[in-house]
Formats: sequence, C-alpha cells, structure tokens
Amino acid sequence: MDKDVLLKSFGLTDKEASVYLALLELGSSTIKPIALKSGVVRSSIYTFIDHLVDLGLIDQVKLRGRMHYKALSPNKLVRIQKQRLEDVENALPILLGMFNKSDKKPKISYYEGVEQIKNIALEEIACYKEVKYIWSGSNSLALIGSKLMEYIEKTRFEKQIKLKSIRCKSEDMPFLGSYQDSAKLKEIRWFPESLGTFNISIGLYDTQKVGFISSQEEEFGVMIESKEIYNAMKMLFEALWLQSEPAKEGEG
Repeated sequence: MDKDVLLKSFGLTDKEASVYLALLELGSSTIKPIALKSGVVRSSIYTFIDHLVDLGLIDQVKLRGRMHYKALSPNKLVRIQKQRLEDVENALPILLGMFNKSDKKPKISYYEGVEQIKNIALEEIACYKEVKYIWSGSNSLALIGSKLMEYIEKTRFEKQIKLKSIRCKSEDMPFLGSYQDSAKLKEIRWFPESLGTFNISIGLYDTQKVGFISSQEEEFGVMIESKEIYNAMKMLFEALWLQSEPAKEGEG
C-alpha cells in the first residue's frame, strides 16, 4: 500500500501525511526543509504541524531561537487507532440506545466489560419506589465490585427505595453495608436450590427497565426498556418469590 494512502487510513489529511512523511525522512528539522520536502506551502504548514503535534506524532523543541520538529515513532498511529476504537466502544451503549429509540419497540442497550456493566447496577438508584432482583451473588458482585455496591446500597436507603431479592444461598456473598439496612426496605428470599443455581442476575427496575448481568466468564450485560417485558418479568418474579424461602434475621 502507498505510504500516503496508509497514513490517510489512520485519519491524516493529504498534507498532514506529506508533512509527517517528510519529517520521517529528515529527522529533526526546521520549517523550511519540511516545506520543501513535503511540498506544502510554508505559510500554511504550521496548521498541519500543530495538529500533528497535538496527535503526538511530532515533537517540537526550541533551539537557539528556532523551532525544530521531529517525527515520533509510527507506533503512535496504532495507539491512536486503538484509543479511537476504545472511545467508540465506550459510546456504543449510548448510540445503540439512540438507534433503538422508538415509541413502538423496546429500547435495548448492550454493555460489554466491567466498567460498562456497572451502568446496569446504577439503575437501582434511579428507581422511584422499588427494585427487584434475581441475584446470582458472588458472580455479579465480582463484576460490579464491593465499593460500587456499597454506594448503591447507601443511596437506595437514603432514597427509601425498597428492595426485594431472590438469591442462591450457597452463592451469596455479603459486602460491607449489606446488613446495615431497615427490614422495611429489604426483603430477601432464598431460591429453592433443588431447582439448580444460576450465574446470571436479573434486575427489575420500576423505571420500566429490566437488566441482565452475565457471569464473570462472559462479562456482558443487556438493559431492556419495555413496559411489556417489565410486566412479564415481574409476574415471573412474583411466582418465583412465592416458591422461595424467606431469609432469617441476620441473613442476606
């Protein structure tokens, strides 16, 4: 592939690519040789050089009253692309939410990786009165982290949001602050483990959203905003709630 075409594929303009290639060959240089080598008019070359400096592709230093420029390693181009990809991935849930926005269909957001999954857990403190969980315990706690869970628990209590949670007793894992709650605001029941155990957690938020948090192995989550899905999952939750054993005082 032609060097100019290659550099443009990294997001550089024609003239930025020409300036960078010229500096790769010249090494450290002042403006005049760079302009001659690149074919870019000297009066406008500063604009392109400044942008390349901002990108971290060119270094500049003042020696004996004159500015000298030096091309940095092309490996920086790879790092720039990786950062851009990471920025897009972090913005993806928001973009997907906008893409799915419609009055006639549910809004679906996909979250990948620990940092993004935390957005699902934070929906708890956006609730008005109540949140319900089918909670996998150690699997979900390991993804969300004790520190964030403590913050959510404290905020939920301050906002007087009631929590009803169905948990696997053998997989349950307490965290600091998890017992410091009013019995009126927290109800825990143990899932009948004769039916097996589960690795995924499901949150039913009265914001009409249902969140799914996977195991540590898969590290993904999905949030669905739909009145119909929320109501259907609420019915399933209540049926399972009746089959589950109430936690004793001091448990959960």
